[in-house]
Amino acid sequence: MSRESVDDTISAVPGAWRFDAEVSRSFEAHVRKSVPFYDELQRMLVELSDYYVRDQSVIYDLGSSTGVTLDLLAAHHAAKENAQFIGADLSESMVTEAQARVKWPNVRFIHKNVLDIEFNPPANFIVSLYTLQFLTLAERRRLLKRINVGMVEGGALLLAEKTRAENACFEDVWLELYWDFKRRQGLTPEQILCKANSLRGVLNPLSTGENIDLLSQSGFSRVEVFFQWYNWSGFLAVKNGCYRQPRGNRAVATLPSRRQENAPAGGEATRRTRGPSGRA
Repeated sequence: MSRESVDDTISAVPGAWRFDAEVSRSFEAHVRKSVPFYDELQRMLVELSDYYVRDQSVIYDLGSSTGVTLDLLAAHHAAKENAQFIGADLSESMVTEAQARVKWPNVRFIHKNVLDIEFNPPANFIVSLYTLQFLTLAERRRLLKRINVGMVEGGALLLAEKTRAENACFEDVWLELYWDFKRRQGLTPEQILCKANSLRGVLNPLSTGENIDLLSQSGFSRVEVFFQWYNWSGFLAVKNGCYRQPRGNRAVATLPSRRQENAPAGGEATRRTRGPSGRA
């Protein structure tokens, strides 16, 4: 099948999008035409990292692409002692681009499938920007559980994903507004459609709620949405074994009043403590 233009310098085969050498060379320009608020998200993740990165911390970037994220994080935390930054990407050409770009001595990139990453040493902070959306649901679940196991107590995962609408009536609205965004970045309608065709069967987005549920099921007790733009979302998930069940879902023990303690069974005091249904 022939390749179709999805940007001025990038082409792709329908149903077979790949982060190959052609994409890697033009990735930084293309991603800004394709992902809303890409630079703002990078700025936000750097400031959020302040709450989780300390001396001796280990930071992973899963799907590190050209290394921009770890370059920003390493620069921001340059004063931290013995911090390590590790990026992993399945695309060898992306790893080559990252190694050429990033020169911090405590940053390294490895050519590896994120599903095969061993979190050794354990992670304090993990970033994954628009990577899990290319995995199947079973692969996502397996990876998120491994991330949780391979993370120190109190560590955090920052996840950004393209998402589906929670309600089907908004799906077309979000998609049309997203395509409007891409046209404003200079992409033609033909290029937008060809990119969508190349992602068929490759991109597997979940809704915001499904992402939250999956993170919770994988062992992250605290999950929050920190970014939302139509069908693009950012999540911050924290590993915390001291999780307390929300009050509304927890039985609350109460001490009886002195009058109740002294009242005979079935007496006046007991009847007064019952509601209309007859239950205390």
